[in-house]
Amino acid sequence: FDKGKYYDMLVVIRGTFNSVKEDEHSTYMYDNDHVLKNIALYLLQNYESAYKHCKMDNDAKDCCNYLNKWLNEKKSLYTSNTKCNSHNVLWEHYIEKLWEKMQDDVVEDERCKRDTFGPKYFHEKWLSPSCSNGSPVHIQKEYPEHPSYKKHECPPAVAPTSSSCKTVLTTTYVVFGILLFSIYLHRFSSVGMKLNNLIRGKKIKRRNMDKENNEEFISEHDSNMNSLDRRFNVIYNSFQN
Repeated sequence: FDKGKYYDMLVVIRGTFNSVKEDEHSTYMYDNDHVLKNIALYLLQNYESAYKHCKMDNDAKDCCNYLNKWLNEKKSLYTSNTKCNSHNVLWEHYIEKLWEKMQDDVVEDERCKRDTFGPKYFHEKWLSPSCSNGSPVHIQKEYPEHPSYKKHECPPAVAPTSSSCKTVLTTTYVVFGILLFSIYLHRFSSVGMKLNNLIRGKKIKRRNMDKENNEEFISEHDSNMNSLDRRFNVIYNSFQN
C-alpha cells in the first residue's frame, strides 16, 4: 500500500467536481456556508475517485482509514474539535449524513465505516463569538419547495385590441353603413323617389331638347337646300333664254 500516493490523491486542489450529482446531493450542500459546502464537494470527489480507485489495488480498510483521517482533519478545522456548537450542528447534519448517503448502493459489509477519532478539546479563548452566541442554527429544508405552477396563457396571434386594428375596423363599418343607407335612401324612401323622378325628368327633357334641335337642324337644312335649288333654276333658265 503506497500511503504517499494515496495521500497525494486525497490532498488535491480541485476546480471541478465531476462526481457530484445535483439531483442526489443538493440536499447536503449548505448554501449559507461556503466552507462547509466546499468540504461536501471535496468529500464526494475524494470518495468517488481517490477512495474507489485505491481499494481496487489495495486493502479497502487502509483506503477507508485514510479517507477518515482526511475528513477528520476538515472536521477539526471547521468545528474546533466539536467545541464550536453552531458549526458542529451543521457538520453533523450535512457532512456526516452525506457520508451515509454516498454509500447507499454499497452492501453493509463493504462500506467504509465512519471513525471520528481525534481530540475533543479546544481552548475557549480561540473560539469565535458565533460559536456560542445562543442563536438557533438555520437548517435548510431537505426537500426544497418547488415553485407553484402558474398557468401562462398564450397571447393571440393577432391582437384585435390594437389601435391600428380598431381604426381600420371603425372606418370599414362607417363606409359600409353609409353605402347601405345610400342604397336604401335611393331606392325606397320618398326622397329617393323624388330624386329618381327628378333625374328621370331631366333625362326626358334632355331627350326632347335633343329631338327639337335635330328637327330644327333638319328643317333649316331643307330650307337652305330649297333656296339653293331655286337659285340654280333661275340661273339655268337665264342661260336657256
